[in-house]
Amino acid sequence: MTDTRPPAGEPAGLRAPVLEDGEERRGLLGPLAYVVFIAIGSLWMFWFAASLGPAAKAQAEAACRALEPELREGPAPDFTLQDRAGQPVSLADLSGKFVVLNFWATWCEPCIREWPQLDRLAERLEHRDDVVIVAVSVDQDQTLVAPFLARMGLEQTGVRVLWDPTGKLHTAYGSEKLPDTYFVDAAGQLVHAYVNVRDWGRPAAHNCVESMLAR
Repeated sequence: MTDTRPPAGEPAGLRAPVLEDGEERRGLLGPLAYVVFIAIGSLWMFWFAASLGPAAKAQAEAACRALEPELREGPAPDFTLQDRAGQPVSLADLSGKFVVLNFWATWCEPCIREWPQLDRLAERLEHRDDVVIVAVSVDQDQTLVAPFLARMGLEQTGVRVLWDPTGKLHTAYGSEKLPDTYFVDAAGQLVHAYVNVRDWGRPAAHNCVESMLAR
């Protein structure tokens, strides 16, 4: 019980009430419960956010399964290559973007079939600034590239065309077959490899790339 009686000589109403021990503890329960509630809520949010990572990864893998990817991991081999204007372009220049990296040649018949599909994928993704489609020609003669694109009606393609006459970069990515395609995430890590032709222009391929961006 609270003692509200003033001591002798002290006017009534000027003395703060004195709380007994039990009442003090009950008064502290409110702030303490609030702190505990916040702590539990923070832990739950941390667990929920952590659980989203594997779930998003599993969803992305499921979306790409129809394309039969080969899993890859580790840093993507770096490069600095020339674009069609002769300007250097490096993998570091593409940092922060998801890179669809294709290797091809003008003399490669399967590449000729696949190229319009790459162009279609670039069209589907042109509204996004976090992904880039890159096609690396391994032709020894760079002058063959522009006429090839002209014949295919691809002079204005949204695919970034680079040139590697040595073919060393292609080998560094682990394949000697053409065409093949690699997914490199925004942190520069390899994710998937697709050896041989894929129908990149189909909605399934677009959904695959979109799901990778959502990881």
